[in-house]
Amino acid sequence: MDAELWLGLLGSLIGAGGVYFAWRALDRTVVEESRDAFVKQRADLSHRYGQLCETAADMQLLSRPSLQRIGGSSLLWEPAMRPPAPVPLSAVRVAWSDTPPPVNHPLLQAARRCLPKETKARRYERYSGALGALARPALYENRPSFRLVEADWASPQGPRLVFGTGHYFDLVDQNEALAHELAVAASRAPASRPHWKALPLRGLLARDPLSLTRRVVLPSVGTLTLRRTPDGQGTFFLLLRGADRVATGGETYGPLPAGMVQPASLSPLAHRQDLDLWRTVMREYNEELLGAPEARGDSGTEVDYDQPPYSSLNAAVTDGTLRLWCMGMALEPLHLAVCILTVAVFEAETFDRIFAGAVKHNEEGTVISGSRTNGIIKGLPLTAASVADLPADRMSSPAAGLLQLALQHRDFLLADPERHEA
Repeated sequence: MDAELWLGLLGSLIGAGGVYFAWRALDRTVVEESRDAFVKQRADLSHRYGQLCETAADMQLLSRPSLQRIGGSSLLWEPAMRPPAPVPLSAVRVAWSDTPPPVNHPLLQAARRCLPKETKARRYERYSGALGALARPALYENRPSFRLVEADWASPQGPRLVFGTGHYFDLVDQNEALAHELAVAASRAPASRPHWKALPLRGLLARDPLSLTRRVVLPSVGTLTLRRTPDGQGTFFLLLRGADRVATGGETYGPLPAGMVQPASLSPLAHRQDLDLWRTVMREYNEELLGAPEARGDSGTEVDYDQPPYSSLNAAVTDGTLRLWCMGMALEPLHLAVCILTVAVFEAETFDRIFAGAVKHNEEGTVISGSRTNGIIKGLPLTAASVADLPADRMSSPAAGLLQLALQHRDFLLADPERHEA
């Protein structure tokens, strides 16, 4: 074989190699662009949170007329989602069911449409996987969670909630995809409301956003904490959730405390003792106001509710200096997340004693507590003017809705404790 032929073959090989590597580079470019777009879309979702909540609320109200806004907030509920009047939290009964979680393949398939490419030929399977790989928040674990199976707020024996098994990423895979889908559709039609055709995932849940038999619903408990002074005035507290700390609701003001209904330990017994709304709230107080690490119980160690601060909180309930009320449950429209709405009313002396060591920052964000005097936090005034001054576009739906309910029931909530006993 002569030299010219050898040179020709070598040139062909080099050319083929160049084409191959250029093709592979194009593959990487397509994947990287898809992933970058996903991260930027999440940033846009956070930036336009308030606007997107309003858009989502308007769309849900049109698709299900029985839903109503709570006050002027974007938080939604309907008569079947609440008792006729606030009830003591202790009156809400909880039960366990072994019903397996529903698997809705059309929902899962629709949720994948907003996911970025993992490779050129394949998208990520779940939102939780994409979020964990590309924009992982500081608190991000697939912890066991209690799934809402049934809710009866009108039972003559008192409200009854039934829970089963679930995991936190079930919520991320569905709720974050719902919000992401709307954010993308709204950015493509900024001058008008997105069309339902651009929202296949939300469209599947439009007429029945709860759909407890069709989708996994992992409720949270949002608690508005009120500090009642001897003259009957009240103050409240919020949590500014850190953008890089939490998987959902970053850079928004949320109730303080708030948290998923979850067992606090991997111990099998925790599923029995932690299926309790008040214990959920107590653990969140310990974490969000006192700065304790999140109760994970990875080693199987269970929470000792006979030790402070839990013993102090329980004692306050017993002596009446802490009163707990449940308003029902509601729907945060952007993520279609379900929140159980509670209000805790502390007598100021009791609050100041239990939370004398209140932190300014916790694992999830910054405590909004008003003035501090010798370590004692006073809170923001519970008045219509004070609430109106809050940044509406950064208020989470549960926080805004709870504040509206607190103003509506202010006289009842801040009444002298002896009136409630009577």
